[in-house]
Amino acid sequence: MASETQPGNSAGRGSRTAHDDGGPAPTGGVDVAGARVFVTGVTGFLGTALAKRLVDEGATVSGLARATSARATRRWLRHLGVTLVEGDLAADRADPHALARAVDGHDLVVHSAAVIGYRRRQRGLMARTNVGGTRRVVDACLAADVPRLLHVSSIAAVGVTDEPVLLDEDADWTAGVLDAAYFDTKHEAEGEVRRGLARGLDAVLVNPAAIYGPSQVPANSSNVVRQILAGRLGLVPPSGVNVVPLDTVVEGCLAAAARGRTGRRYILGGENLWLHELVKRVGAAGGLDLAPRLLPTRLGGVARALAELVEPWVPDRVWFTPDMLAVFGRWMWFDTGRAERELGVVPGDLDACLRATVEQVRAG
Repeated sequence: MASETQPGNSAGRGSRTAHDDGGPAPTGGVDVAGARVFVTGVTGFLGTALAKRLVDEGATVSGLARATSARATRRWLRHLGVTLVEGDLAADRADPHALARAVDGHDLVVHSAAVIGYRRRQRGLMARTNVGGTRRVVDACLAADVPRLLHVSSIAAVGVTDEPVLLDEDADWTAGVLDAAYFDTKHEAEGEVRRGLARGLDAVLVNPAAIYGPSQVPANSSNVVRQILAGRLGLVPPSGVNVVPLDTVVEGCLAAAARGRTGRRYILGGENLWLHELVKRVGAAGGLDLAPRLLPTRLGGVARALAELVEPWVPDRVWFTPDMLAVFGRWMWFDTGRAERELGVVPGDLDACLRATVEQVRAG
């Protein structure tokens, strides 16, 4: 569903928790205190933040880590008390029963592993990881009779609009027109979870917006902040995105595990911003007075066609890729009301989050 809106917030600012006294009763919830929790993607941006919070809450945490994961991150996780299980969700020849053995006996599986990419050359890897990996996690949870799966999806799986309007969890899928692999594979991954639900799996889905914040492992958003601070985003398309602090997403994941309704989606979002507003807010967080200019909407198709031609030779650090240009002139604005009403999650202070992100980027 979509609703008309004015540019601005999807919810008020300030770190607080709202409590819903009249919402639907949760089903299959897992309170993480004292629980055994298995996390895929535990070495990633969100995964490390989740592991830290889970340990702080008293959970016993295990996680799936590739052999190629950064050694420093694996050492940090082990020091935290996380038990690491070596494995790769994208490996086609992996033992089909190994993941079921790994998750067996856990109260909750958090599936946060994914490849977030906007390059054509990553399409195959995203299909194997985001779709095939989710299929393996769902099958493992069914085989091991895991009490609950929390699937970390994305707003990319919800959709995009051609006008600045809000989408909610029940919106029709519209992002297929973009022909962008990340959007497609996150949408298809949710289909794998739905398949598991049809077979009796207790699963709940969360759809984080664009996540910003300091963490043990830098994110794609860290690169965006770095480019903004370097003055490389002086021209931006007329588009909008929902931006959410990392802490809010971590809080939302735990709340969905405990109170989310089986089979239900929850958008974990923050403020709905025009891209030029985001650039200005990041600049302000770094003490810079930036004034990015808007590119004409009609240039979107031309820019993408040109980007397609040079894609094989463009380094990964470049932000304007064909798949990123696919959202040129489109909006990813969302209504976060369901997460507030049913989970008690309200977005934290975005400006404080951006200041902390800038500080980490500049420090390292």
